[in-house]
Amino acid sequence: MFEMGGVAGGGSGALAPLTAAVDDLLAADHRDVPLVDLVADIGVLHTQEQRLAAARLAMVRACDADGGHHLAGHATTGAMLTDGLRLAPGQGQSMAKTARLLESDFPATAQALQEGAISYPHAVAITRAKSKLPADRLPEAEPILLQVAAAGSAAMVRAAVDRMAELLEPEHHDQEDQDLRARRYLNVSQTLDGWWAVDGHLPPEVGQRLSAALEEFAAPADPADIRTAPQRRADAIAEIADAAVDGTTTGVTAVTITADAEHLDGVGATFDHTGMPVGLSTYDLAVCQSRLTLVVSKKSGIGWSPLAVGRLNRYATPAQRAALHRRDQGCIYRGCTRPARRCHAHHITDWRDGGKTDLPNMVLLCAYHHRMIHLGRATITEDPDTPGRHTAGPTRRHTTTAA
Repeated sequence: MFEMGGVAGGGSGALAPLTAAVDDLLAADHRDVPLVDLVADIGVLHTQEQRLAAARLAMVRACDADGGHHLAGHATTGAMLTDGLRLAPGQGQSMAKTARLLESDFPATAQALQEGAISYPHAVAITRAKSKLPADRLPEAEPILLQVAAAGSAAMVRAAVDRMAELLEPEHHDQEDQDLRARRYLNVSQTLDGWWAVDGHLPPEVGQRLSAALEEFAAPADPADIRTAPQRRADAIAEIADAAVDGTTTGVTAVTITADAEHLDGVGATFDHTGMPVGLSTYDLAVCQSRLTLVVSKKSGIGWSPLAVGRLNRYATPAQRAALHRRDQGCIYRGCTRPARRCHAHHITDWRDGGKTDLPNMVLLCAYHHRMIHLGRATITEDPDTPGRHTAGPTRRHTTTAA
């Protein structure tokens, strides 16, 4: 029994043999199949999946023509599919549109999909030509696009359609491109709890560059890195911001913190730009890695009264960073492969505890392991095999939430 909207039924029975065949496939132990045959079976199954996609489109087309969406209580077939099949927004509309276009304008593409020669994403990409190319050029464009589909991905087909549109109607294509670019946006807003929400829609080339940058910075720090992929991407944005703020190198950012003159250990400190409290571990990390402006103040009943404002020159100089890069080569945490250019210069003996900003008292740590040090989850020790060098490792086994 299957239900879509207000319609429930057991189907026509035509798919019963298919259901039985899938049941047999799922019950089979594929580990007993010779590897060469297993690889071939994967290819055959993929081909049949595309043929099934063609059959599904034929059903969608018939349902659309007969107004099946009204029976299900939806205004359009696309809405019925999106809701009933729990698809992402727009996917149901795309499926219904593709079903119509294959019948009306792209017969060769429909045939190729029925044969399993191309995939459903290929077919969707080819039918984009309907809105991108002059109608009288579709018959000659379709076989060319099918050749591209036979040799490449759906993304390559989309690129081919765009290239054709650019050649055949450059002015229209340019205007369409400008219209699409006008939809770009990026919102960065602070929430009530002091965190930040990020939402955006980026042009393809900008998204590709951002994706490449995030991929570079968001790789796991080591095999024991317990952060999720979304958490690593969030941390990657912090590293990228480090490299951009004030034109500094990665690992040196600009931060202003207000602290009570009687509590320079960070108790009661706040971020100047938000007024949000600074956690002690965050305070330690900011003092260690940031180009810090500390506003030393006295707290009264009406707020903060600044006593002194000064730039605390406790961060590594460019020459010291160059020497650290040469000596440590990268993050000193055992097993970490982060290169030196993506590391922070960390004081072994804390700067506010009297530790000097000198090379013997400094090591390179990536952002992730730097935070682990300040959370007490990792410890720096002298390298017994190399005098004057240090290494870092876990303080103890942790199974807590990723930092």
